[in-house]
Amino acid sequence: MQNSNLPQGPNNPGPHNKDQMHPSDMRNMFIFFVLAALVYFTFDSFILKPQREAIQTQNKVEAEIAASMTPEQKVQLEEAAKPKPRGEVLSTTGGRLKFANAELRGSINLQGGQIDDAALLEYFETLEKENNVTVLNPRGTTGQRAIEYGWIAAAKDSVAVPGKDTIWSVSGNAELAPGKPVTLLWNNAQGITFERRLELDEHFMFTITQRVINNAGKKITLYPYGLVSQKGLPPGHQGAWMSYEGPIGFVEESLYNEGYGHLRKGKKDVLHSDHGWLGFTEKYWLTALIPPQGQNVKYSYSYAGPEKDKKNIGLYQADFLGAPLELQAGQSGEVQSRLFVGAKRVLQIKDYEKNLDIAQFDLAVDFGWFWFMTKPFFYALHYMGLFFGNMGAAIILLTIMLRAAVFPLTNISYRSFAKMKMVAPLVTEMREKYGEDKQKMQEELVKMYQREGVNPMSGCFPILLQIPIFFALYKTFFVTIELRHAPFFGWIQDLSAADPTSVFNLFGLIPWDPPSFLIIGVWPCLMLLAMIVQKKLNPPPQDPLQRDIANYMPFLFAFIMSKFAAGLVVYWTFSAFIGVLQQMIIMKSMGVPIHLFGETEDEKEAEEAVEKGPALHPLVDMAEQEVEDALFGDGEGEEETPKKEISPPKPKKSKKKKK
Repeated sequence: MQNSNLPQGPNNPGPHNKDQMHPSDMRNMFIFFVLAALVYFTFDSFILKPQREAIQTQNKVEAEIAASMTPEQKVQLEEAAKPKPRGEVLSTTGGRLKFANAELRGSINLQGGQIDDAALLEYFETLEKENNVTVLNPRGTTGQRAIEYGWIAAAKDSVAVPGKDTIWSVSGNAELAPGKPVTLLWNNAQGITFERRLELDEHFMFTITQRVINNAGKKITLYPYGLVSQKGLPPGHQGAWMSYEGPIGFVEESLYNEGYGHLRKGKKDVLHSDHGWLGFTEKYWLTALIPPQGQNVKYSYSYAGPEKDKKNIGLYQADFLGAPLELQAGQSGEVQSRLFVGAKRVLQIKDYEKNLDIAQFDLAVDFGWFWFMTKPFFYALHYMGLFFGNMGAAIILLTIMLRAAVFPLTNISYRSFAKMKMVAPLVTEMREKYGEDKQKMQEELVKMYQREGVNPMSGCFPILLQIPIFFALYKTFFVTIELRHAPFFGWIQDLSAADPTSVFNLFGLIPWDPPSFLIIGVWPCLMLLAMIVQKKLNPPPQDPLQRDIANYMPFLFAFIMSKFAAGLVVYWTFSAFIGVLQQMIIMKSMGVPIHLFGETEDEKEAEEAVEKGPALHPLVDMAEQEVEDALFGDGEGEEETPKKEISPPKPKKSKKKKK
């Protein structure tokens, strides 16, 4: 029996000695540290150490190989790694089957049957129109990307299937064209014949029908597949947040757009669906596989190569694996799929989606979160551009239409600004009267705004509501190919690119090419002028910081917008000038004087008063009061006077005035 009267000490801590560690706790802690050390050294010895040794060995071997190579061998290795001219590679590869229509031209490598050559005849890399845009490029060239179709045999069947070295023979037409299909043939010497029928429409869509004839005398099971692979990121890849570029597809009732970085992290995404499509998208171009619809198909996205991929040599792949095709001896069967290689023209893609029943194919064009605005803007621009024959004129007309649509909002805003400008002299007198008593001045200022029927908030909210319009237009101009290389008038030959002129060389009069950050063209300067005029028409800020921001904002905004698409700057400039005209008409109708040049005596006195201080922010108090009234009511049960637009602020019971 344990004696409860034993003396308490360091070796026998009692129940009330809480600062002393129990021996069992010390033992447990010691065991924990021993086990932790054992785990660490085991992990280091059997996992980390072999990895370090393998890396060191690899580096040593690479160094020895590099040291043993002659200068000539090093040059040959470097030359082999360099991309070769596209024309040279196409001319040196074996037999090729050409295809062409009015918009697409390319060829198919008969060794392996890959579609690795496609150029867009209506689109060029630059405004000089020297080289067509290429969407598919053969191995060993810049922007390597190819399409491959084939079969995978069940392991138990031991059937030879066509591969990358298979030489296909051509049956039928010698060149693939609309209305002129071509059939590729190959016999595996086991009694099985593989056929691949290719059809091309008048735009960018291929139809591929893979057929198998089984004369092997036994049952076979084959799985059809298709893949698009590319080496590294494509030339011209921007990676801009405004437009998605990378692996894409519509699978399992959702859009797949995880990005190149996601795949480089070792992610291999596998999905299953009975309808959909997959491939790779660029800003304006799309390569997409449309597998057999109505059957269970496996969709996969993968990457092979270094995670950082600084040399841009990793291999990205999007592929599908169809449902099994079982053929008895003497039977034949076929599987049909489609391939899109071309420009992301919205109406063309919508037409394919409807006529070929391709689910959500229009998602290939990244209209973004504001799609309910960007799509109508696109259709308006497209049809007005067709009517006028000039997309710049369509932008101007769209600007007028949008200004007319938001006129009720801008009318409220400009009338509020006019009233605030009208009472500006009263604000100056109030500053002189109350001096440094900021709280009293703020209260009297709010009362005066209420008495005169001025509500600063009514001038701010309409402007904030127009911000989504700006972003939606920016998105429309940025992602739609219809504005790419679309000319305006004069020096603007591409509305999707920035204004190429610069004020720093007098718009080309001085023979000097300024650096890119000094390219501030004619249209940004016109926009700057419109914003300066708008600032002159607006009421003066009651805070020195706000005043300085208002003074410098037009210049900062013009500098930023000079890097944006010229079409967007044209819209903003015309919108600003229309706003100036509207504001001047409203001010004149209300009897508010208009001074665009110089400063009046009232403006000078107001600026001096603002400089002396204090800084006033009546909008904050008024906004807070309106929110409180909206949530909790006025609390006094009094009816509002019809003439009052807002209520004066009430003292807050929860706060005490500091003495």
